[in-house]
Amino acid sequence: MKKTILIFSLFIGLLITSSGFNKTGFDTSIGKVMPEIESEEINEAIKQSEKDGKYVLVSFWSVTDGESRKTTNDYTSWVRSNGNNKVELLSVNFDKSERLFREIVKRDGLDDEMQFNVSGNLARKIKDDFHLDNGYGTLLIDPQGQIVSHNPSTHELNMIAGS
Repeated sequence: MKKTILIFSLFIGLLITSSGFNKTGFDTSIGKVMPEIESEEINEAIKQSEKDGKYVLVSFWSVTDGESRKTTNDYTSWVRSNGNNKVELLSVNFDKSERLFREIVKRDGLDDEMQFNVSGNLARKIKDDFHLDNGYGTLLIDPQGQIVSHNPSTHELNMIAGS
């Protein structure tokens, strides 16, 4: 009986101790600075757009997530029809096959200069850091690098374009 109580106590102790350790990732709340992504190519594209005084839509998507793919296409259409160049779209794709990714970018008519495919450990890290375990989404970043909206509506984008 003492052995069972001891084991049970050790288990409870381990459970309580481990509950203090969780992977929180980055704080992507509105008003916070957009964290860097561990990809020099992606960060350089974001920084260049900000330097040019543009807002950046950072869209996370995958072919296997139809909603995120549709959203990326919708934002692409909005950016193209807007024409004032105040907002730029940068997309991070999580498909394992870069060949499939390239084919979808071509088929959907996406701007391939602002499309980036990540996979493996980098994809897992970005998903964890940006809390993308419950689905993909889009962040709107202002020219100072602050997050101003999650999944912005066309109305929000039109307000920026009109300013």
